[in-house]
Amino acid sequence: MFELKISNLRDAIKLSLKWATHTVSLLDPDIDTEFIKLPVASKEGELRRYYFHDMFPYPVSSSFFKNTKPATLPQIQDILEFTAPLEPTDKLLVHCHAGISRSTAVACGVLCQHGLTPSEAVKYVLSIRKLAFPNKQVLTLFDEILGLEGKLVIAGTEELTKLARDNMPD
Repeated sequence: MFELKISNLRDAIKLSLKWATHTVSLLDPDIDTEFIKLPVASKEGELRRYYFHDMFPYPVSSSFFKNTKPATLPQIQDILEFTAPLEPTDKLLVHCHAGISRSTAVACGVLCQHGLTPSEAVKYVLSIRKLAFPNKQVLTLFDEILGLEGKLVIAGTEELTKLARDNMPD
């Protein structure tokens, strides 16, 4: 399997240029590129950018989320097309602004695409990214496209619940 790193936007600038053969860049649609530097690919690398907000498990009708743009099925399908040909020698970087929600969810979906079970994918992501909270809406889209019958969302929920329970102070 390919090597995987998940990062925040700041770290992705260096990792994309110096380490990754493939970068999935997940950005807010309203990011101010005049003041915020974006990652670029190395000469041999490939980079794709996707623009959608981090969606929380609250009703979209909430006035706070009125102008949010969630991930779409075509975006997730495009990510899967981009990552489908990954080889064991490849290095995949997935990043979002904080490296916690959108990026970890996409990493879980791509790992499932490459043969891991949903539970294995979530456990692997949690092993390489200690602060992870995979975005449920993104997991749901991967579930639908990959035909996982909701197992990726369930695995994400169960593993995060277990992690929280195991790390609660006595």
